[in-house]
Amino acid sequence: MAGRRINLDDETSDRMSPCSHTRTGRKDKGKKGGDDEVEEQAESFAYKILSQEQCTELMGLEVTDIQNKLCEIFKLSNHCTDLQDAATLDYYTSAVWWGKQQSFTTQQLSGFFTMVHTLFTNVKDQHMHLVDNLKEMQKMLRGIEPEYSDVKSAGMEFFNLQQAKSISEYMFTSLFQHYKLFEFMFSHTQAEEIIGTDLEIEVAKPAAMPFPPPLDEGVEESLHTSYIATPPPSPEPEVTSETCVQNLDQEAQVDESAKSTEPPPVEDIDAFSELTPQDVLEVVESVTKDLMSGLQLDLAAKLREKENNLIQRINKVHKVADTT
Repeated sequence: MAGRRINLDDETSDRMSPCSHTRTGRKDKGKKGGDDEVEEQAESFAYKILSQEQCTELMGLEVTDIQNKLCEIFKLSNHCTDLQDAATLDYYTSAVWWGKQQSFTTQQLSGFFTMVHTLFTNVKDQHMHLVDNLKEMQKMLRGIEPEYSDVKSAGMEFFNLQQAKSISEYMFTSLFQHYKLFEFMFSHTQAEEIIGTDLEIEVAKPAAMPFPPPLDEGVEESLHTSYIATPPPSPEPEVTSETCVQNLDQEAQVDESAKSTEPPPVEDIDAFSELTPQDVLEVVESVTKDLMSGLQLDLAAKLREKENNLIQRINKVHKVADTT
């Protein structure tokens, strides 16, 4: 019985050995999967979405040119009519311009844009919840200047701690603060409005059409000649010798009547020829008196004013002398 028990134990141990190997294999497999996950997370974020050449070109452009370049890269040709494409282009443009203002290098700009593109795509295409998207951003920023050496980088190790804080603040103010608005926009279809304009242009009738117009536009001949047709020009009178004589007589009569209505000529009269030297002197004296009277009054008033001022000064001097 003892030997048989030993055999059973040995057989049991042999039967259990494959299970133990299987568990060990599972542990090794799980460990290998964890290493692969770490390696995937440690892959750099730079140059995933934007290449180095594209980042270099964007760094030297202005806002309008950056928008046109991103529109070309991401093929957002309907941004003028499609609200979702317009919002996407606007967000990408503002992100690149902000990275340029922060003086990022091409590697940092590409890594930052990869992060922006990933988080924005989570809202746009995957409709990810706010909390899950925040966790994704936290994973991306992991390993930037870590306190412990065993913390693995997520692929953005080319940023420092201060830059990571600035990126986190930018993402909160630009994306997460308006998260509900982005969710609503990307989950509802845009209402389409078709606006049309009808323009009627009257053109000349072709030469092949019959003339006159069809009978439905016709009127009676009497009405046409009385109200529509252009009247014929009046004939000019014939010029004969009798008419010429009559015209000459009429012109002579008009000239005579004009001469009779003219006023008689006025004779030239020299007014100064009858004046004597005495008359001239009287005129000059009267004029000078009129002119000088006003000047004399002004001079007298000024002399009185000066005289009063001098008298006041003299009185002041006497008062001062009496008091001393």
